Amino acid sequence: MSRHQARKVMNRDPVCGKRVNRNKAHIAIEYRGREYLLCCPLCQAEFERNPEKHLR
Repeated sequence: MSRHQARKVMNRDPVCGKRVNRNKAHIAIEYRGREYLLCCPLCQAEFERNPEKHLR
């Protein structure tokens, strides 16, 4: 897999900043037309509580 392809798979959790592999993410949440990968239930709860806070 090329470096560019790897970037398509890896994303950062908007809550904690951890790199998250799409295949190993706890959950993918769609918000305002974009998909966000979250690493764990704690980050999911925090994101769902106030998504705008984590997208700045």
